[in-house]
Amino acid sequence: MPGGLLKAYQLTNKFESFAKLGKQSGFLFYVPAWNTSKIDPVTGFVNLLDLHYESEDKTKALICKFDSIRYNEAKDWFEFCIDYDKFTTKAQGTQTKWTICTYGTRIENFRNSAKNSQWDSQEVNLTQEFKSLFEGIYVGGNLKDAIMQQSGKRFFERLLHLIRLTLQMRNSIIGTDIDYIVSPVANRSGEFFDSRNGDVSLPQDADANGAYNIARKGIMIIEQLKVTDNPQIIKFDLSNKRWLQFAQQK
Repeated sequence: MPGGLLKAYQLTNKFESFAKLGKQSGFLFYVPAWNTSKIDPVTGFVNLLDLHYESEDKTKALICKFDSIRYNEAKDWFEFCIDYDKFTTKAQGTQTKWTICTYGTRIENFRNSAKNSQWDSQEVNLTQEFKSLFEGIYVGGNLKDAIMQQSGKRFFERLLHLIRLTLQMRNSIIGTDIDYIVSPVANRSGEFFDSRNGDVSLPQDADANGAYNIARKGIMIIEQLKVTDNPQIIKFDLSNKRWLQFAQQK
């Protein structure tokens, strides 16, 4: 099959001489960089939620859209079940229902007042921080009702901040080479992608994740070439929707 290992596409002119070659030979395909570094390379999950605090009322309206917020005692983590169709149109035509878990830890970068407001990093245990936030209000079952009964800017700002950290896939420690990806959603085997696990077939760090998914967008183009009836007039589908469909089916 054209484009396979033994019949690679020839995208350069036949070499005759360096004089005729000039400065450039071949084709350059542009692929949009949208969600190539901050995407789970296994499940295709991306964060499409706007979780910046504006007011208590707007935060409660946002929380109402969650299908459920529960503590999984067996796994010792919190689960936020969402349907993107309730929040945005960006996921239409792709997988919209996800279970976001407070699995593992995240790196939080912040201005440290103890260090003359210089940037600093700290590791955050997500589940423990949520337990501290929900202390005194958690009685089991769906936490949405208990959350809706709370009041005060401090509580809801902290809630949104911790959810943002949970959704934060790229984690880096300032001043070091530490830069890794952790996904908040599990694959079909119940495993969470972590670039530090050493699977050489998948990205080993956040920068590699970007390169990996840009290459996968190239593969998406090649697959469209393979099925077209007339490659001379093909119009490539490089939309965000098509990319998410491709990443999620892989």
